Amino acid sequence: MLLDVLVQSVNEFQVDFRQLCDKHYPAIHNQGMTEHHLGLALARRMARTLIEFGHGCDYQPLDINRNGDKAPHYRVTSDIGTVWVITHHFVNASQTYRNQILKKIAIWREEYGYAIQPNDLLLLVSDHWINRQTQSRNLLHWWMGSLPDHIEDYLSQGITLKECDSQLTQSLDEYFQASPCFIKYSHPLLRNRDNLSFKKYVHLYAVLQWA
Repeated sequence: MLLDVLVQSVNEFQVDFRQLCDKHYPAIHNQGMTEHHLGLALARRMARTLIEFGHGCDYQPLDINRNGDKAPHYRVTSDIGTVWVITHHFVNASQTYRNQILKKIAIWREEYGYAIQPNDLLLLVSDHWINRQTQSRNLLHWWMGSLPDHIEDYLSQGITLKECDSQLTQSLDEYFQASPCFIKYSHPLLRNRDNLSFKKYVHLYAVLQWA
């Protein structure tokens, strides 16, 4: 049940995100979005979805941020379980930034291991602006394990995606003995001239369950 609510929240978040950009991030194409705003907006969406399904809930920031910035990670608690949200902005798609998301998971487990329940869900949410660098063009394959079906849609927008030798699922299994029970990507922004999805900006989602 909790996973169903989470998946619906992720799907509905695409519209939320566009509305958030229209109101508060009109220059997102130049500046991007902070991890704090991305995580907070997604936590709020999950809370709304839970309430719509008749479940009481609450969301709070996680105190695992070391640099004094506003909290980018959240805990959404309800009567059907807890979703932990870890947010990660890929400034670039280098191995350093890929390792950072694994480090965030490790810190979360170290600091909140006492509170993690068997059926809790961990939601990883990342965003990235695809550029011409090879590591940027193979990020989707690294995250999903495969390239999108309609590769021609990317080519039409000047994006040549690449395959990656390594994959996120391999790292999750190696370091945490865990594999995603849900994995997804989306392109939430739309082009003004034709209302088609803007492929250069991507959201990446993965859900893990600690049984």
